[in-house]
Amino acid sequence: MFALSPARQTLLLFLLALAVLLPGIWEATGLTGKDEFFLGLRTPMEMLEGNHWLVPFLDHAPRIRKPPLLYWLGRASFETFGISLVSARFVGVLFTALLIVATAGIARRLSGKAETGWLAGCILLGCLGIATEGRRFMLDVPVAALSATAFWAFLIWLDLRRFWWLTAATLLLAAGFLTKGPIVALVFGGGCLALLFGRRLRFGDLRPQLGSLALHGVLWAVLALPWFFIVRLLYPEAVDLVLADELESRQFFNLSPGIMLGLLNVALPWVFVFALAVWQQRRASATARLALVWFLATFLPFLFIKSFDRYLIGSLVPFAIFLALTLPQIRARWPFRLGALLALLLGAALAGFTAWFGLGGWYWLLLPALYLCWAWWQARGLGHTLAAPALFWIALLWGVFPAIGVNAVPDSVIELGRQQPVAMFDGPQPAMLPILSGQAQRHYAGLDQFDLVELAASRTPVFLEDKDLTRFQQSLSAAGYTARQLGSYQTLASHGSGLRFARVGARTADWQAALASRSLAPLLTTVRWFEVKAK
Repeated sequence: MFALSPARQTLLLFLLALAVLLPGIWEATGLTGKDEFFLGLRTPMEMLEGNHWLVPFLDHAPRIRKPPLLYWLGRASFETFGISLVSARFVGVLFTALLIVATAGIARRLSGKAETGWLAGCILLGCLGIATEGRRFMLDVPVAALSATAFWAFLIWLDLRRFWWLTAATLLLAAGFLTKGPIVALVFGGGCLALLFGRRLRFGDLRPQLGSLALHGVLWAVLALPWFFIVRLLYPEAVDLVLADELESRQFFNLSPGIMLGLLNVALPWVFVFALAVWQQRRASATARLALVWFLATFLPFLFIKSFDRYLIGSLVPFAIFLALTLPQIRARWPFRLGALLALLLGAALAGFTAWFGLGGWYWLLLPALYLCWAWWQARGLGHTLAAPALFWIALLWGVFPAIGVNAVPDSVIELGRQQPVAMFDGPQPAMLPILSGQAQRHYAGLDQFDLVELAASRTPVFLEDKDLTRFQQSLSAAGYTARQLGSYQTLASHGSGLRFARVGARTADWQAALASRSLAPLLTTVRWFEVKAK
């Protein structure tokens, strides 16, 4: 495997990533979250319906909180392959495969060894964060992939000083900026800081290239910035509101120690092996210390802003490279056993849930769990150590989790959504109805007089959860309207993260009642739909 040429190793890793990440992306009850089903999937659908290209739209308003590149790609995929979960999530899987091969390429370039590149790519592919985020249509993996690939191209340029490699890095950074803004600089910039620390990069060596660097800086600005200026001209007040809201929501310079648990989440089961390698880093090579500095440069900033676990996807690039460089020196088995144990406990909890409530799917995990125990408890072949986590996550995310039935939508409701537009009131539920019906549908955070006139005139069904029923009725009464219930159904519904699927307000007593009766009824969310009428 290690005797393959770099090009063939890259191709093999890319295909391996597709084989690991594609299974289950079509499952409507698979792992998702509000940022995917409410924002990511619906935005390119509404762009297609309204024929918007330059500026994405959502709920009849410009979607300018994030740059447009991923939504452009989503619309292009929908136009080419049709509107479906597969055509959307396949875009995310391709970016994840790019992230895997870029990580391997960087590791090969820094170490000079094909083996290190293969190890880094496979370690990254076995991390829980890649298994979960790599299957979704969201921004974090694409921006990390573009930033990492830009750094890979920059490393090649430093070695070869060929003009086109610097151009490639510039184009990738511009694409990353158009995906999620300045955060594209994190992986690339952290890598450059690490090169300076390791004396692999010196400012003096760049002086003869200042002209070329300046030219590419101009090229980056020409490609990356015009969209933002255009949006500023078209929607100045909306831009000001978005900037203020983003600054407030990020909570800069507020200590966020919870991100340490976020690293445990995204890097499972490798995180304890990494911790031991860091503890022993005095015996590490200069290249391994460079990778560790790179990891710290990408990780530490999230200690001082409000962060989500998925923001650490970029940090997994130097994480995997550092582990690939130090793994051959690690002899202790306890970090492998502890990482495998936590992964098995997570899998056992979900599989036990499906088995207890008779949902099926638990049997998918039996052989992968045994394989993970066998491969990680005692020292086995390196191939087994790398393969076991990836196979375990496939079984968990394709076989077990979809069986729980989170966000399941009755066929009759899907058919209703295909036949006519529907509205979702401050839920949004049904979460997966837009992608399953092929229409973006309309979400209302609140209802005023004009909204109710439109809904009553068009006889648009309004869906909502029970928790929002009081506020819905208050909006109707204040405007002189009433509503007639047309139907209802119950489901486990995503609220925020994918694992928060019990109804809002469910307490310990509800969980105890559900477990005692082996019935999901105490945990189900009731979704109702109404027809709005004037009094």
